[in-house]
Amino acid sequence: MSSPVRLTVEDFGTLTDEQGHRVAVQKFTWQTSAGLKLCVLNLDAAIIELCAPDRSWSSSANVLLAADTLDEYLQLDPTLACAAHFEQGWPMLTRNGLRQNATGCRTVDLNRVWHSFVDETRLHLSLVHKSPTTHHRSTFATVTICVEASNVVRIQYQTCCTSGGLYRLAHRLLFNLAGHDAGAAGAFEHVLQLNADSYVDERRNLRAAGEHFTDLRIAQHLGLSLYKARNEGLEGADGVRGIYSLNNAAQDGFAVRLIHTGSGRAMEMYCDFPWMHFSTLDHLPAGERTIVPFYPREGIRRVSLVFDLEKLILSIVDGLEEETSSQQETQALEPSESEDIKEDRQEMSTYAPGRFVKNDGFLIHPLACPFRAKAQENNGTDAGDIQPSPSPPNPCPAQAPVPFIGHVTLKFGICKPLSPEPTTEPPSATVH
Repeated sequence: MSSPVRLTVEDFGTLTDEQGHRVAVQKFTWQTSAGLKLCVLNLDAAIIELCAPDRSWSSSANVLLAADTLDEYLQLDPTLACAAHFEQGWPMLTRNGLRQNATGCRTVDLNRVWHSFVDETRLHLSLVHKSPTTHHRSTFATVTICVEASNVVRIQYQTCCTSGGLYRLAHRLLFNLAGHDAGAAGAFEHVLQLNADSYVDERRNLRAAGEHFTDLRIAQHLGLSLYKARNEGLEGADGVRGIYSLNNAAQDGFAVRLIHTGSGRAMEMYCDFPWMHFSTLDHLPAGERTIVPFYPREGIRRVSLVFDLEKLILSIVDGLEEETSSQQETQALEPSESEDIKEDRQEMSTYAPGRFVKNDGFLIHPLACPFRAKAQENNGTDAGDIQPSPSPPNPCPAQAPVPFIGHVTLKFGICKPLSPEPTTEPPSATVH
C-alpha cells in the first residue's frame, strides 16, 4: 500500500558565492494520488512547479508561471519569481514595476539558500540570520509547507525579530489554470471572484470594489468583462489590477477563487492576510502578438458555485446561447492600427520568452503591511518594489517586536462540464 501523498528530494543544481564556497540547491516534490504535484526549492523558498488535474482527472498541467531550470530561475526578474518575498513597502501597480538587475549567473549570496528539515510529508524551510557584530546565528524566518491527499496545500509563514520591527513575508504566486504556456488566451477564459469590498488603485487611492467595471465580489468571466468594458470605452479595460482589502482576515478566511472554464481546473485561496495584490499581469511588456478578448455573443449569463464535503470545487456555468462555448469564447487579434493597443505595445519581455508577458496569467500576493494613504503630490512616486531578500528589509512600523505568523491555504479541484458528460471520479487516495 502506497501513501496518498509522497515527498521526494533531489538536487536541482549548485551555486557558488564570491569566496568560492559551493552549496547544493535542492528540489522538494510532493505528489498526491489525486493528481497534484508541487515542487519547492530551498533557494528563496521558491515554488517552481504546481501541476493540477483537469475535469477528466486523467491529465494534469503546470499552472504556475515559473522557471524550469536553475539557470532560468537565476535570470528571472525578482518580481517574477514565485518565492517567499519580504514586504518592502507597497508594490508597483504601474507598468514600471519590472526590475532590470537580474544577474543570471550562479554566483549568488548563499544566504538565499534556506535550511531545510523534512518531517514525513511536511517541509520546514528556515532562513538563518547572522549578526554582523556578534556573528551569532539565529532563525529569522520559517516557512512550513504541507500537502494533503485532497489536493490542498497549506503554507505557514513565521518571523521573529528583536530589533523593534515586525517583518512580514508571503509567496508571490503567478497562476494560469489553463497551463503555464496557455498565454493570454487561456487567462481570459477564467472566472474570477475576490472576497474584497475595497481596493487600492494605481494612484494609491482607496476605492470601493463596486466602482470598478469588474466588481469581483461576484464571480465574473474575465474575458467577457474586459470585452464589454472595451466596447463601452471604459478606462483600464486591458486588465485588472489593485491591492484588495480582504473581508475575512481570520485564519482560513476565503480570499480568491479562480476557475478555468475550458479545462475545468479550479483553485481557491484562503488566508489570514488583510490585503492581497491581485492583477492580470497587464503591467508586463506586451508580446509580439497582442491578444484581446472577443465575445460577440456574450453567452455566459450566470455562474453558480457548489462545494462538496472535501471542499474541492465544483462549478456549473449555464445560461449559454445555442452556440457551443468554444464558438462563443474565441480570441481575436486587435488590428495593428488600434491606437490604444499602440500605446501599450512594448518590446517582448526578455525575462522568460513566451511566458512572462502581458495578460499571461494572474498575480496573487497576500500582504500584511497596513495601508497608509499617500499625499496627493507623492502618489505613485515612492511605492516600494517587492523582491526576495535574504536579509531583513526595512520593516513596517510595529508597536512592539512581536512575531509574525501568517497562513495561506490553496485548495485545488475541478468544475463540472458545460454539457452532461459521463461522471468521473478522482483517483482513490489509497493505491493498492
